[in-house]
Amino acid sequence: MPKAGERVTARELLVLVAGACLLSVVMHWPLVLHMGADIPKDLGDPLAESWQAAWGGHALVHQPLHFFQSNQFWPLHDTLAFSDALVGYAPAGLFGSGPHAAVFRYDALFLLAYALAFAGAYLLARELGLGSGAAAVAGAAFAFAPFRLEQDGHMQVISSGGIPLALAFGVRGYRLRRPAWVIAGSAVAAWQLSIGFTLGLPFAYLLAALAAIGAIVWLRRRRPRLDRGLALATIAGAVLFAAAGFALSRPYLRVADAHPAARRTPATVEAYSGPLRICLVAPGENLIWGGATASLRDGLENIPEKTLFPGLVILALAIAGLSSSVFPRGLRRGLGAGVVAVSILALGFRAGGGLLWP
Repeated sequence: MPKAGERVTARELLVLVAGACLLSVVMHWPLVLHMGADIPKDLGDPLAESWQAAWGGHALVHQPLHFFQSNQFWPLHDTLAFSDALVGYAPAGLFGSGPHAAVFRYDALFLLAYALAFAGAYLLARELGLGSGAAAVAGAAFAFAPFRLEQDGHMQVISSGGIPLALAFGVRGYRLRRPAWVIAGSAVAAWQLSIGFTLGLPFAYLLAALAAIGAIVWLRRRRPRLDRGLALATIAGAVLFAAAGFALSRPYLRVADAHPAARRTPATVEAYSGPLRICLVAPGENLIWGGATASLRDGLENIPEKTLFPGLVILALAIAGLSSSVFPRGLRRGLGAGVVAVSILALGFRAGGGLLWP
């Protein structure tokens, strides 16, 4: 295995970009042949999200200071905040106009979201020391796990590539002691947050947890001297991310205050939660596991939120990685504990409690 942070050449980056885009096209074939005419998954959320991206471009040009005052549900205010606003995709709305352009734009963003998820995970794996082949496996596991098929109608969910990409930039900045990479990672993290709070809020929790772990390690090592440039970049990046979160949250908080019925009650959350067996449920569209897990899927309500099967090969490789001696034992134990904790939280909760359904 190469050393952590082995230099990624320009040629490798070019191959990565081309390969990620090609893989996204192949995995969603034949969508690329019907750009602007067909839309992935269904005609529910994707049509609304195609309008959101179009509105973002319009608002950037005509009313950037009133971005969330969209032309839906008039005369209500902050109506773009009735859902994840996809603010980060607003620049794409600057190109083209009309229904065909809106659908074409959505199709392109859909394919690019998968390509970025693959490329971001690949670069993070390379930064952590994996070779190109192993990094490609990591990218495929992150971008094309079976459960993602059920989320193809939710752009704010499949648009997760900014998470590993931001972490890759951050790791590179600290490893090479280059503040610019740390700032770049924070900028990517802020962009990921701007897509929506569906992933943005858990990502913020992850960053806070990583910061806490870093602080604990620093204290246990008896407070070694900090690099001034990296410390300033870390503070600046945290301020950038927090400022983005504060600005983006304002319209959502105003909507919550103006429409109390919009708040999610425990009963609502429970309806989208499930027992441990939902981790074995795959989407019906999955050619391999869809039929095999049909009996587990039968009887479930709100199925899109309860198809959490990560894939047998991915799971086997993860277990093998945790038992490998390539990485330090403490790191592997920490990763394993983190995966278990997050998997339990992903089940949601039952109002009455329960051992296997928190």
